[in-house]
Amino acid sequence: MRFLSHAARRRVSSSLLFVSLAALLAWHGASSAAAQTYVAAPTPVRVLLAVTDSVTVSMPGPHSGVVDGRGGFFTPGPLAWPVGARGGWLVVDGHEIGTSLVLDAEGGTLEVLGAHYRGAVRLSAVGDEVEVVNVLDLEAYLRGVVPAEMAASWPMEALKAQAVASRSYTLVSLDPEARYDLCATTDCQVYGGVEAEQPRTDDAIATTTGVVVTYGGAPARTYYHSDSGGTVASSKEVWGTSYPYLVAVRDAASSTPHRAWTARLDAAAVSASLVAAGRGVGTATALRVLETSESGRVAALEVTGTGGSTVLRGSQLTNLARGWGLKSMRFSMQGSLSVRGDGWGHGVGMSQYGARALAQAGYDYGRILAYYYPSTTLTRFVAQTP
Repeated sequence: MRFLSHAARRRVSSSLLFVSLAALLAWHGASSAAAQTYVAAPTPVRVLLAVTDSVTVSMPGPHSGVVDGRGGFFTPGPLAWPVGARGGWLVVDGHEIGTSLVLDAEGGTLEVLGAHYRGAVRLSAVGDEVEVVNVLDLEAYLRGVVPAEMAASWPMEALKAQAVASRSYTLVSLDPEARYDLCATTDCQVYGGVEAEQPRTDDAIATTTGVVVTYGGAPARTYYHSDSGGTVASSKEVWGTSYPYLVAVRDAASSTPHRAWTARLDAAAVSASLVAAGRGVGTATALRVLETSESGRVAALEVTGTGGSTVLRGSQLTNLARGWGLKSMRFSMQGSLSVRGDGWGHGVGMSQYGARALAQAGYDYGRILAYYYPSTTLTRFVAQTP
């Protein structure tokens, strides 16, 4: 998760119960957090994998299925399911079968879109396209997220911090009213399925099973990014929404490949993106920083062209800058279209390279999370037996 669109995330379902562990309040010995357990309703995670013209789901062994949420069937052996869509209906072997099909691997894995996944896949007709959503247990989902977001070779305490941050971010993203909860890209959390799984990140997830970051008794919005560029940003300055635990803070000194990067902007690409955004200035000739935020990020940028000038701010500025190839908003102009910057990502919450540096300095995962999410606590829950 690096650049993240500022879509509002609804609070986790009220069927979940979170209870703070007093032993964690001091953030010492966090890795031994959780001798006590608290019960919560089991929570599946729905991850959008793709929307495509057609798809084949290969089930390598026994599996079950449900069409349109009614009844079901069981297939005792392996089978490939070629599925298309036509006018809002799913089509299998030329026959319209319904609007949705869920295929469950029954504890195994399935193959779709060239990769393997745990749990089930839900196929839904969206006009003449098929929406492919992986539905699986939270902890199984994290096995495909943590190594996709942080190198499995990094210090174990950093991996544990990533596991807890990803778990917390997932819980706060659950939205039973939406078609799915998360996507599988950097717009949400990168999710690579079974192929991404690694023994060390599996260990980090298992060691912290059920542990989440909470604030006021609910999961915290644990945004994270690759590299802050030296200073973590507040959610207020980046997205205009203030959270007490997403504040600007000096980041831990770290060795990272995302400092002192340079970029030469393409005038044609900048010009075209401004036209698409309704802010056309002709052919872009120069950019000028007008304002910076408390963490040193560009807050207002003037773009001048052959047909005038415009001032960009807020999410529009961020989205356009991302499209221009800029790695972060901590940058300065070194010429009319030449940029020098630091960091990678939106800069809010935990810096992954900073977490690595803190782990190398002896911080356990609880202290790392406290550094980046002040005023929060850790909480553990376990899923009740169905």
